[in-house]
Formats: sequence, C-alpha cells, structure tokens
Amino acid sequence: MRTRASIALLLPLACLLGCSLPYTPPPLSSNWANWQIQAGTAITSPPTAPYLVGALQGANSALTGTFNMQQAGSGVTPQVVNFTGTYDPTTGNLALTGSPVAGMGIGVMLSVPADPTDVATGTLLFQCGVCANGLSLPAAGVQIAPLNGTYSGTVTGCLGSGNTDDCVGITGTASLVLTQSSTPNASGQFPLTGTITFPSSSNLGTITLSGTVAGEGITLTNPCPCAVSGPMISLTASTNPAATQITISNLNYTGGGTDIHVTFTGTLALQ
Repeated sequence: MRTRASIALLLPLACLLGCSLPYTPPPLSSNWANWQIQAGTAITSPPTAPYLVGALQGANSALTGTFNMQQAGSGVTPQVVNFTGTYDPTTGNLALTGSPVAGMGIGVMLSVPADPTDVATGTLLFQCGVCANGLSLPAAGVQIAPLNGTYSGTVTGCLGSGNTDDCVGITGTASLVLTQSSTPNASGQFPLTGTITFPSSSNLGTITLSGTVAGEGITLTNPCPCAVSGPMISLTASTNPAATQITISNLNYTGGGTDIHVTFTGTLALQ
C-alpha cells in the first residue's frame, strides 16, 4: 500500500498548486538556509538548468523561500520566485510551490535526508495554466552550510605586468577569510564579506572582498578602490554542501601602480 507521502508525490501539479498536503509538518529549520535544487540526480557547479538557487526558511509549521530560477535553454537573467511549502520530519518529504511565472506554476517535491547537506532527490514540476499536461523532471536538492571561517590552499596562476602578454607562472598558498550573513538579500542570495590573502611570492598582499553565495556559487569583488591606480579583484568559485572547501575557477587581479595582472585557480580547504 502506498503511503500518504508517496501518493502526494504522484499528485498532478494542478492539485499541488491548489490543494494542501495530507499532513501538517513542523518547519525544516527556524533559520534561513542556502539551497540549490536542480534538474537531474546530482548537484553540479554550475547547476544544470532548470534550477533554483536561494534561501529557504521554516516558521510556524511552514516553509517560505526566495529563489533565483533559471529555465532550461534560457539566456535571460534568472527570475526571482517566491515559494511556500511544508516539510514532514517523520518522512523527510519536502514540498514547495512557487508563485506563477508568466502563467506557469512551479513545484518541488524532495525526500530530504536527516542531514540536509546530503543530497535529496525528488521531482521538479512545471505546469502552464492552459496546458493539459505539465513537465515533470527528476531533481536533486541540497542545503549548503554557511561559509564562515578561514579557507587556505595552493593556487596557481600567470603573473604579468605592463601591456605585454608575457607572464610568469606563479604558485603559492592563498587564504580566504569569510563571514556569511544569516539572512538573505531580496533575491535569495546570502551576502559575504571577508579578505583574500594572495601568495607571498606575488607581493599582492591582503585585500577586502564582498559579494554573495547562492547555492554552491560564490562571487566576490573588492569594494571600489576609489583611485585610478587601485587594483580590481574578482573571484568566481564554488563550495561543497558541507562548506568545507572552495574551488576557485577564476581569481583575477588587475591594475595597481605597476599594472599587474594575474589570474589564479585552485582549491582552498576550511582550516
């Protein structure tokens, strides 16, 4: 005999958007948490579209969330979508319903492990208001632990100066100190502040950075240097669900009094 939870997984999205689930669960968490939900059976960086990255909070036996949604094959900027839903800790079943986007309903059904930083599996659903049938896709979701602490590791890059394309290979230890806000911004991204210390052999020193994390994706820049000669730093990276490491895909330093330019890549581990 199917359980009530398994029967709920089979309900069409039309009912998901208009009916209550057959339980009244307590919240998943009373605090805001960073989540990534995407089509497929695994979590990837960057995520596979369609995907949702953003913030989820439990309160008063219900869930609320704000996610950036990217549709498959879409080249436009991800849309911000608000969600409501429920979570049953006795079964691990989580259900979310998004506010309609251009007449299209959005639903998420996940079976969440006891540790939400382990990958949950389930279904991502889309239903247009005038369609007889919706689109149901396998989905994976995970909660990303906060990025707080010092991350250190070896980075490699190509250090150059002036207007030439010549550069010298450079390798050394870099460290990134981060503090994540406990609340998201209006787009469901979590603000980050911190500092980056470049390898000592680069003579680039330590610089303040700020930015956001959404799902596993991290973007950081330095505040305006307020001087024409000041350096510009941009960092694009990803973390793992437990937030124990940061993989840097592009750490770019450009400018400064000697017109230095360098791009680093590497992996930093939580210390």
